[in-house]
Amino acid sequence: MAGIVGKVLFTRWTRAGFGNQLNWHGRLLNKAITRSTAGPSRIGEVAAVDQSDLAARIGLVFKRIEGGDFIYQRQPAQIETFAGAETSFTIGMLKKLLELKEDRVRAIFSQPNYSVEQVLRNSYGAIAKDVPEAEQDNCPLVTTDGYEEAAIAELVGATVMTERQWERAAAGTDGRLRPWGNDLDHDKAVYWDPDGINGTRPVKLKPAGVSGEGLYDLIGNVWERTKERVLRGGSWGSHSPGRLRAQARYEYYPEDRDDRIGFRLARTIK
Repeated sequence: MAGIVGKVLFTRWTRAGFGNQLNWHGRLLNKAITRSTAGPSRIGEVAAVDQSDLAARIGLVFKRIEGGDFIYQRQPAQIETFAGAETSFTIGMLKKLLELKEDRVRAIFSQPNYSVEQVLRNSYGAIAKDVPEAEQDNCPLVTTDGYEEAAIAELVGATVMTERQWERAAAGTDGRLRPWGNDLDHDKAVYWDPDGINGTRPVKLKPAGVSGEGLYDLIGNVWERTKERVLRGGSWGSHSPGRLRAQARYEYYPEDRDDRIGFRLARTIK
């Protein structure tokens, strides 16, 4: 992955929990996150308004996911019931949000020489060349950073999905390797095809890979950066089946941008 500054983390799944985490050299890691995620946040600049219908107006659909006993990072936990976004955040969603809340969206993308237009150009540039123009807005938004993702989430009354939420959605409560089971093929996920044209593709393109609760593309298409700044799920550029599974984790810094990284939103159900 271009611009990598983190470590690939692999975990061994058991019903009793995760095994030790190893980096790509096979050395044990004491921490999954080795750099503080604290930094200058722009969330406060986009105070949430009209959240009750704004998400629906941009096409965000949330699916209820029941909690249950679940083991995470070797620590027993009661996973809360929550609502997970049906898909990763798309180009079209950002464009609609820009139409509805232009000033607030522009405040999110306030870094010098990195505007909302630049994010859109990068996202279109990551799309596989054979995707029809009419379908391109349904491809994932990429090259946002972790702070921008959190600010978008707050604007629409949501949060970036946490690791626990993401893994509950992708692995169920029985520790399956992928939302649909344990196998892997191109009929169920968007990932590297040595004989094909590669890049991001429209969400919901692989209905055979949908989760039991109705979430699409948890595996493949784009890595999804969680609230803890850890990537999950693999991407269109992933070759290894080990990365394209619910238990694989990839450390990434919140400031980093990549055309294989997107994000998914969630809402707490009280």
